[in-house]
Amino acid sequence: MMSVFTEFWPQILVFLALFLLVLVNYFNYCYRYWSKKGVATIKPRFPLGNTNIILPQGLSIGILSKQFYDEFKAKGHKFGGVYLVTEPNLLIVDPEYVKDIMSKDFQHFVDRGFYYNKEKDVLSAHLFAIDGSDWRNLRIKLTPTFTSGKMKMMFEAVVQCSKHMIENLDKNLGSDIEIKEVLGRFTTDVIGTCAFGIECNSFKYPDAEFRMMGKKIFEYDLWKSVKAFFAVNVPKVALQLGLTSTPDDVIDFFTRIVADAVKMRESNNIRRNDFLQILIDLKNTTSLTLDEMSAQVFLFFVAGFETSSTTMTFALYELARNEKMQEKLRFEICQVLDKTGGQITYESLIEMKYLQQVIDETLRMYPPLPTLNRRCTKDYVLRDTNIIIEKDTPILISALGLHMDPEFFPKPEKFDPERFTEEKKKERHPFVHLPFGDGPRNCIGLRFGVMQSKIGIITIIKNFKLTVSSNMKPVQFNPYVFLLNINDKVLLQVGKL
Repeated sequence: MMSVFTEFWPQILVFLALFLLVLVNYFNYCYRYWSKKGVATIKPRFPLGNTNIILPQGLSIGILSKQFYDEFKAKGHKFGGVYLVTEPNLLIVDPEYVKDIMSKDFQHFVDRGFYYNKEKDVLSAHLFAIDGSDWRNLRIKLTPTFTSGKMKMMFEAVVQCSKHMIENLDKNLGSDIEIKEVLGRFTTDVIGTCAFGIECNSFKYPDAEFRMMGKKIFEYDLWKSVKAFFAVNVPKVALQLGLTSTPDDVIDFFTRIVADAVKMRESNNIRRNDFLQILIDLKNTTSLTLDEMSAQVFLFFVAGFETSSTTMTFALYELARNEKMQEKLRFEICQVLDKTGGQITYESLIEMKYLQQVIDETLRMYPPLPTLNRRCTKDYVLRDTNIIIEKDTPILISALGLHMDPEFFPKPEKFDPERFTEEKKKERHPFVHLPFGDGPRNCIGLRFGVMQSKIGIITIIKNFKLTVSSNMKPVQFNPYVFLLNINDKVLLQVGKL
């Protein structure tokens, strides 16, 4: 074998050199796409283009998109072209163009362009990812799910879950508390109750299967991050490579639990006020399949579990750092709840204006989705230019870039809920604060997420005083995740009032 290699090694080296030359030329050809259109670019590097996020110590797409935004904005560009590996993406800077893409000319940008696979990865085919008529039809079916009436049906269940959280914190007064873990258990209990009608009690049973599956979904390593990168940014390659975004045991768990719950309810004529019941009713009236139901329940779980717990974590962290703001919020909570005998009601949430400002400011500084993705579905001419965005071109909108732009939010690194008074909001462009996206493809469950977050924050601030632990490390964002999150624990000290 060695002698054969020795005999042909010159030919092998020539072949490898030619292959590398062809590959480099192909990449360089791809990297001329935007310059040929007259669009400003950031110089790409072989072989990853403008991204290093699949390398160790890389950047998440959210942080990377913000860097793109900052660079184009500093040079006075309203948009610019970047390359994720070889695929050209258009990053939007000007909020007027953001409005065009997300709302005014939405019919040209209906799709997100994410990976999903109905056959091999059934949980990936949820409302957030699917495209075209599949998305439109499912959105119409699910829109009634999150009306005010449906929110009120689930409201009391969320309040009941918050009581377990008080009991847990009471047992840990004066010690360092990993607040994200506490809030993760709370949101797990909420999703268990509101999605499936089951009582998880994650505070009593932290290792229960439901809780463990929730944690597993968001456990990231380098390989999982590579798969997520391809799924989000080059979904066609992900499909060709046969990559899946969901572990097999997670798929098995959610499909099994949905199928078992549907069978049990239909066999025993049981009805409950939860998300699954709404899906069962849709199944019986609009031909929703069990796989589609499982995917939507999975999305409800992921969004409710992770984004809400992260939002509450950052809100409480900032309030723990700012004693006066914490006191101001506590005063508002107590003042409003005095009218209801101390009981949290659906109407009392609406009355708490400063609480809404705290959440809005938290979502500005820590948007769960720091990058918003769209894909052009038919050729489109950018307003006031001759530039044609071709069909299938991915669009990047850096929510984090807009949120941290000093033109729109002076001293953006400072946590300041006063930015979101009604007067201040009227002074700003409506498309510079995008925590849930905007337009027809915004987050369908945003009202549930905000309701859950408000109840969690009210429960803690009403009963406890928060300070930041001296053992907490400086906040650093995790480079391996799609959703904005931090590397280390958020450690708070909780004291009784």
